[in-house]
Amino acid sequence: MAKPVDPTLVLQELCASATTRTANALTVLNAVLEQQSRITPLDFSMATIGRLSKEQGGPSTQTIRNRTGKHFQQLIEAWAAYAGTTCKKPLSVRQKQLLNSNDQHILDAIDDPVIRAVVGSLIAERNKYRDQLNTFKANSGLFIDRTKGDKTNTTLENKQLVPLEVEAIQAAISDAFFNTQGWEVMPTGQVKDAEGKEIYKRGYVNGLKKSVKNYI
Repeated sequence: MAKPVDPTLVLQELCASATTRTANALTVLNAVLEQQSRITPLDFSMATIGRLSKEQGGPSTQTIRNRTGKHFQQLIEAWAAYAGTTCKKPLSVRQKQLLNSNDQHILDAIDDPVIRAVVGSLIAERNKYRDQLNTFKANSGLFIDRTKGDKTNTTLENKQLVPLEVEAIQAAISDAFFNTQGWEVMPTGQVKDAEGKEIYKRGYVNGLKKSVKNYI
């Protein structure tokens, strides 16, 4: 396998054809990448590098990812290759746990660190989705709730008037009660007092009579 190109040479080449402002940004980015190459685990993902670069006054993640940020991307890729990895986010602890023994044997058989990192990430993703699928299958049994009908019946029963309630309504709309109060019931079901002021709105008496009609 060919030896990776020294990223310092890549930096010099990029700065030679860049504006002063871009060259300064490349220099800041290069310092961040050089420092990142000494940190384990190696993480040259654009999200991480962009965040660190922005903190140092260099290009942000969005600037690096833009179409005009190709020179920044090339420098990051050069440093990643030089460090023996890729620009993909390194495997998290959870992703590493998803790798079984057979998967590890596959990775151990890959000499190229760049290819090994890519394959490891793909295997971890596959295992994650496989676990999610197995969980879905385990919980996909149909359950028929047969209590709904019972609840409906209970609700209907609660809406039925009991004899005591029927008697109370009948007493409230009886002629004897209205005569005692000095109230008058109009044909529309409205109730007025002796001075003609409305006590109950139109439909009051008629509605109550209908509600108890089936209980008489």
